[in-house]
Amino acid sequence: MAAMVACGQPSPAPDGGQPVPKQPDGWDLGIAAAAAIDTNPDPHVVEVTFEARVQNLEVSPGLTLPLWTFNGQVPGPVIKANRGDRVIVHLTNHLAEPTTMHWHGVRVPNAMDGTEMVQTPVPVGGTFDYDFIAVDAGTFWYHPHVDSSAQVGYGLYGALVVEDADEPAIGDELVLVLSDLSLTADRQLAPGNESGWFGDYFGREGSVLLVNGRVLPTLLGRAGAPQRWRVINAARSKYFQFKVPGAIVERVGGDGGLLEHALRLTQVVLGPGERADLRVTPTTPGAGPLTVRWEDTDRFHISSTLPSLPMFTLQTSADPAVPAPALPATLRTIERIDTTAATSRRIELMEKATDGGAVLGINGLSFAESTPVTVHVGDTELWQLSNSTNFDHPFHLHGYFFQVLDVNGTAVPLEWKDTVTVPPATPMRLAVRFDDRPGMWMFHCHILDHADLGMMQALEVMER
Repeated sequence: MAAMVACGQPSPAPDGGQPVPKQPDGWDLGIAAAAAIDTNPDPHVVEVTFEARVQNLEVSPGLTLPLWTFNGQVPGPVIKANRGDRVIVHLTNHLAEPTTMHWHGVRVPNAMDGTEMVQTPVPVGGTFDYDFIAVDAGTFWYHPHVDSSAQVGYGLYGALVVEDADEPAIGDELVLVLSDLSLTADRQLAPGNESGWFGDYFGREGSVLLVNGRVLPTLLGRAGAPQRWRVINAARSKYFQFKVPGAIVERVGGDGGLLEHALRLTQVVLGPGERADLRVTPTTPGAGPLTVRWEDTDRFHISSTLPSLPMFTLQTSADPAVPAPALPATLRTIERIDTTAATSRRIELMEKATDGGAVLGINGLSFAESTPVTVHVGDTELWQLSNSTNFDHPFHLHGYFFQVLDVNGTAVPLEWKDTVTVPPATPMRLAVRFDDRPGMWMFHCHILDHADLGMMQALEVMER
């Protein structure tokens, strides 16, 4: 759907180590998303120009749709920066309605968060400049925070990758933005409010799966040559669960950058808004094409799952296998948040009946009924997070990372998160420290239809 850039070069070697083996020529040409064009010559400033507009795009042979795009691309261009760089994005809106850009997972200044709490949406024909420092390395993404479910569902989303030269070599990098499209019976783009209240309550999941805006693309690999997949779930409501046949899969990073230690996986599960950095190492020369398939997670817990669907294929070259470089035992040191003097707060994801059927909310109130939660700069809080509904919710906090301390009383590996799935009747404890960025933020379910139905609350971080 857009221009592509192949990597093809060995990744830098860890200190004292060997370069990561080269991938087959053109290994990512059939799947990679286009990169944003940096127009600023300063090596420490990334400056790009984005236009939000409708563009007819062919997502698969014979299927062309009028998608909502950034710069005529779905997903929008991949913005790449180094940790500490200044990022400037000049946005012009040529859509038929206002829009914004929210920087999901990025610790931006409050005025740059892209919500209606802090920014008047960019009007039709209007412009806005987003300007912030990329303070953390990691895999992040951007999307509107105005009529979010509809606009994201139409195609408005893209990746922001922040690199750090001090990180160990993982593998040749590939950004994979996963999403879906909803079509009508005559194969047209479905309206964003399709099915009304039912769509809001159950969450709209499309029948067409997209990987970097394509239907069933192909990726090449070489046995023993690791790839670093930066995977983003940019869908409105759909969970992505998949296995990678014929490969060793290790999770090396998540929402907030690298983990402390790599974790071997048999399957990957990402809720809407979540990210995972995966080290994927094919094992057998000449294997494939092997299909990576979407599997239903049964997020409603009804003991019934939908049939699996193909996402993309992995083809291993016939080149002899090469020895995969070993990962460091420790990828990164993560300091545990000190909760000794933390304030405890209860956060319950819930629903309540109304004359119209039901609304979703937090702590007994829908978003329209609620008042902002207030904290102060420098506060540390321990959030007791629970879900009294009958289905899963991916909980997302704007502006700040948190650490999940335990789930149902069982400790989990330490990492930085901004989005976590909360199953029914499965309490978990989160630790969060509010740093030096006061302002009005938000937390909500990242099934965007659920946020629209009220499962959202404002968070005011106040100066002391």
